[in-house]
Amino acid sequence: MVSFTCNICGSENEIEHFASEPATCACGSNVRLRALIHLLSIELFGRSLPLPAFPRMKAIRGIGMSDKDCYNGLLAEKFDYTNTFYDREPRLDFTEPHPELAGQYDFILSADVLEHIAPPVERALAEAHRMLKPHGFLGITVYCHPADRLREHFPTLNEFRIVPLGEGSVLINRRQDGTLEIRDDLIFHGGSGATLEMREYGASALRAQLLAAGFHGVDFLTGNVPEIGVLFDHDTSQPLIARNHDFTFDHCAGHQMVDAWQSAEVRAREEKERADLLTERIRLAAGSRWLRLGRALGIGPKFE
Repeated sequence: MVSFTCNICGSENEIEHFASEPATCACGSNVRLRALIHLLSIELFGRSLPLPAFPRMKAIRGIGMSDKDCYNGLLAEKFDYTNTFYDREPRLDFTEPHPELAGQYDFILSADVLEHIAPPVERALAEAHRMLKPHGFLGITVYCHPADRLREHFPTLNEFRIVPLGEGSVLINRRQDGTLEIRDDLIFHGGSGATLEMREYGASALRAQLLAAGFHGVDFLTGNVPEIGVLFDHDTSQPLIARNHDFTFDHCAGHQMVDAWQSAEVRAREEKERADLLTERIRLAAGSRWLRLGRALGIGPKFE
């Protein structure tokens, strides 16, 4: 039996058989998503907070690549956060340049997306780096093969289309030299016709690509965090943070953090005052002669 508290929705879970990749909480979270939110919290606040306990700081700006529903709405409540998609609105293709977005974001999240970006994937990594502020960071989950190898499934991909054929699908590609190739050895995530796997990563190659894109540091999460349901096995996508420099709050975000701390302090003080007042009323009531008479007759409330 495995017990943990989901750091995305805050619910308590107890499951007999722990599966890492399928959802293991009613909110839809699994190991990789809980690990991603864990890393986000560590990077922003220096400690692992459950997402509902994140302070509301709209001065922090973030963007997501096809986020899962279990956390993108909560992030939008806490920060200036937008979830984007490759194929629908709000649409954002990270393989294209977006000069108007350069240096605009404190963080970008990418949960199991990099393996599906058409080659060369380096374009997307470089664009993500350009979109981040100098102290910004990229949070990633992506499957990394235990053999630590990078395999590009379609290294000559240029102009292509996936078309149904019989009970499956084929990829038709026109290479840069004009020749055609047809491939039927396709791997889809989420079922045939869904998201095509373009590559299989190795951790060393992924680190090298991120550093080449301009990131100064890459930290992988490899240790278990059982209290929030992060327990790794061979099928788990690798969570990591790629950063420019150590994250720091700018002036506006710093002011919001102080405001949030002061508001919490005021609420705590008010709660204590109400608790003290209630305790005093119970003490006075417990000494009432009418209450003593009631106790003698076996009626009325009892105060411990």
